[in-house]
Amino acid sequence: MSIPPPTADQLATVAKLRDQLVDIDANEWPDINDDIFLFRWLRVKDMDVEKTKEGLLATYKYRQDEGINRIGETYKPNEELIKLYPYELSGVDKDNCPVVIHEHQKHNPKKIIDKFGKELIVRHAHWEAEKLMKLMREKSTLERPVQQSVAIIDAKKFTFKQMTSPGAMDLALDGLKRSQNHYPDTLKLLVVVNAPKVAKLAYKIAKTVVSERELAKVKIFPKMNNKVKKFLLERIEADQLPEKYGGTKKVATLIPEKISDDEEGSGNPEDLDENDDMVETKLGPGKKLKLEYQVEQPNTQICWSFQTDDREIEFTVYLGEKEETIVPYQKFEKLTLQTSSVYCQKPGKYTLCFNNRENRLRSCTLSYMVAVYPPGSGEDEEIFSFAKRSDDCEQRYNLFLRGGCVAKKREWFHLK
Repeated sequence: MSIPPPTADQLATVAKLRDQLVDIDANEWPDINDDIFLFRWLRVKDMDVEKTKEGLLATYKYRQDEGINRIGETYKPNEELIKLYPYELSGVDKDNCPVVIHEHQKHNPKKIIDKFGKELIVRHAHWEAEKLMKLMREKSTLERPVQQSVAIIDAKKFTFKQMTSPGAMDLALDGLKRSQNHYPDTLKLLVVVNAPKVAKLAYKIAKTVVSERELAKVKIFPKMNNKVKKFLLERIEADQLPEKYGGTKKVATLIPEKISDDEEGSGNPEDLDENDDMVETKLGPGKKLKLEYQVEQPNTQICWSFQTDDREIEFTVYLGEKEETIVPYQKFEKLTLQTSSVYCQKPGKYTLCFNNRENRLRSCTLSYMVAVYPPGSGEDEEIFSFAKRSDDCEQRYNLFLRGGCVAKKREWFHLK
């Protein structure tokens, strides 16, 4: 539901808030003069004037520090970033809120971060956000306020390799925090379609920084089917929705695909398949789990995701028999999903080691998934290397994703 028009009492609270914003230059940040803008902020802060004032002052300083107020004049958008992160303005929903569509692209997040730097990527994100805010201002009236937008994300090309790429998740989480802190309640609805199984892992990580209020706006569907079409058309007129997602609007950059006739998928992220591609094992008190991978080529990428259900755990990555440290030992809290990866600079045997040494009396339940990508492998092509069997190895089966399907591979690892 969109933000409703404010009542007389709520407008009185808006006026009270405005009287306390004397430290904000309205010429520099004109939104401060907008009753609906201030009302949106107040709603997020439960109509608490003091908390809202603190949030607005913090955002005002952030906008000054980052040069956001004049970003439309000072920032020349990078054409390559526009192609890597394409956003299509489809139209409006039935409440006149803009509908934005993003088709996730195949790309290497680490290479993008290395090439452009986080500062430019964040600045580009600010530019995109301000464009959308300007559009909402133009559509908004006191009787029919428009302070939110609808986002449709096609996640068909989203991969485990991208999610675990060095720096990628930190950048994404920082973006979620910025949005909540400085653009609060501007999202009306987020619909993710064609979500691969790894999307459940991404959602679990996002939950650590996103409020319950915002999470309630998220719907995730494993594919684009008749149920998703009906869901979207209940909220968006057909002529405002591209053909690819069940509407009648022709968009050159969005090639229509066949929409499945089935009705599968509730849209509730919690109903998605529960990490059935992760291996679950128990580590005894004080025990280690070692996953060994023989890497033949430099610049091979080892990606991992893991979580413990009941105890904290320590994790490290090292190379060779002399245990050259690649990723230093670090302690991770229980119930917190961790994802990352490392690029192997030289050939050799790389070991991912989980250590339950601080739990001397109790076992630890560990779930994990690992994939190995030699240089040149495709973004959705996972290739694995496995340790040779030795006398003290236990044999286990591991599950991996291969092109969206589950492929079972045999793995040898040490339990010590």
